[in-house]
Amino acid sequence: MRAGESLKVPPEVTPRGRTATLAAALDEAPTLLEQAVGVLRAWSPSRDLAAAGVDDAADLPIGLADRALLTLHEEALGMPLEFTVTCDHCGEPVTLPLGRAEVPEHHPRSVRTASGAEVREPTLRDLLATGTDPAALLLRCSTGEGGTLADLARVEGSLSGPLHADCVSCGAHLVLDVDVVALALRALGTVSAEFDLDVHVLASQYGWDLAVIESLPDHRRRRLASLARSGQ
Repeated sequence: MRAGESLKVPPEVTPRGRTATLAAALDEAPTLLEQAVGVLRAWSPSRDLAAAGVDDAADLPIGLADRALLTLHEEALGMPLEFTVTCDHCGEPVTLPLGRAEVPEHHPRSVRTASGAEVREPTLRDLLATGTDPAALLLRCSTGEGGTLADLARVEGSLSGPLHADCVSCGAHLVLDVDVVALALRALGTVSAEFDLDVHVLASQYGWDLAVIESLPDHRRRRLASLARSGQ
């Protein structure tokens, strides 16, 4: 009898593990923004939620949400986010660290206009509610009248936009367009893909259904999938 035969009886089903919840959030959300909200809810960045004084990741200011995604990336993949590009001047690869430790900490932002209006930094929920309508976003984030889109840009603390760096090979100055949310979610997609492989291996080897496999603690699922692959 193979060692795995005793595992034909599935373990007790419990709520989804963190990686299973993360994978589901990536699979079920149709847009990057909804994926960001989903994975942050799945991972529950308690430090950032406490800093913002909120319970739901959708209510995080976008600048803090971006930083929470960097922390999530490091915890899920075991390493900080990196961004690699090719230098336009010498053709050599340039790898830039984008971990939480490499970016400035977030500070709550708002501006008060000459007319007395106050404009605050948008949250993820604000972006979900207003879509691509900047005027609607400004209205939602303003108290009083007189705020402008320029005011909104001043309080927006996201990590997306131009990034300045120097090529380590030739010293050329580079200006790179970086979208931290897209980069982090793309990298987290590899975690989801590895989870799907584990599901396939365990379902094939032991005949367990998806709910059983999703309920396994991450470390146990990975260990059992590794044993199944090795035939032990």
